[in-house]
Amino acid sequence: MAAAADELLARVGSMHLGDVGDEVERLRKENETLKRKVTALEVANDGAVGIGVERPALEIPYDELDVRDQIGGGGFSLVYRAFWKGTPVAVKRWFDPDQTDAVLQEFREEVMTMQNLKHPNCVQLVGACSKPPNLAIIMEYMPYSLHFLLHQSPDIKIDRKRALNFAVDIARSFAYLHSRGPPVIHRDIKPANFLVDRAYKVKLCDFGLCSTRNNTAGTPNYMSPELLAGKPYNEKVDVYAFGLVLWEMVSGEVPFDGMLPGDIRTKVVDAKERPAMPLSCPRAVQRLIAECWDADPAARPSFEAVIDRCQELIKEC
Repeated sequence: MAAAADELLARVGSMHLGDVGDEVERLRKENETLKRKVTALEVANDGAVGIGVERPALEIPYDELDVRDQIGGGGFSLVYRAFWKGTPVAVKRWFDPDQTDAVLQEFREEVMTMQNLKHPNCVQLVGACSKPPNLAIIMEYMPYSLHFLLHQSPDIKIDRKRALNFAVDIARSFAYLHSRGPPVIHRDIKPANFLVDRAYKVKLCDFGLCSTRNNTAGTPNYMSPELLAGKPYNEKVDVYAFGLVLWEMVSGEVPFDGMLPGDIRTKVVDAKERPAMPLSCPRAVQRLIAECWDADPAARPSFEAVIDRCQELIKEC
């Protein structure tokens, strides 16, 4: 992943302004090609299942994928860069050798969640391979993760204005998720689960915890007090995690880095501690972060309010 990303960074860094425009236009055409292929398969599926019948996710035979290098992974899946019918895609493949009924159900639920989400700031589902042992989700390919840009790309600096623009994209994805009926709660907000294209547009990915009933699952560094304590929760857990991601973007540090889950729980739940605000962070940004990670879920703002606040802060940069 690092080698591929370094190559992309070198390529973008060497571009003139006109070249960047050409690259954006190439990406637009590439995306249109992918949409046409997906639409063609949708029409075929509609004919197979009948008009008015809920259509399953597009079934893509695994042997149609030209799988290349690994670019990510975690839990029971790995993510690869690949090509499908000549178009770049990302393939999230399950590697659990057992592939029990529970694993199959989690796979189906993640596919169904992605299938029902259509938003410019959510990664687009292309299709799925649903036949074991090749369980896989195929989605649009994006070259960077936010984690990579923040911590592994010394040539790219995320200044305050860019961080706030990222925050607006992130908040828009969650305003959409939370507007669904019932609200879709992501529960695993962290920089690794936001992908960034070469035009610096951010999209949310990895919807594996949206339907889980296990409230201890997630990444402890970004989990709210109610999740860490095993208490009932609502969509405001995403707002809490957003506050930590915004803090990470302005500080350049990982919250509670290197700490064990039990120690994080003690700090967050018992001591009600949060990461120290950077001295260079404007007071208005500090206030927004503090409101997002408030111990009381009801005191945390909605993502619609977060969008408005961030847009006002961008004007001051």
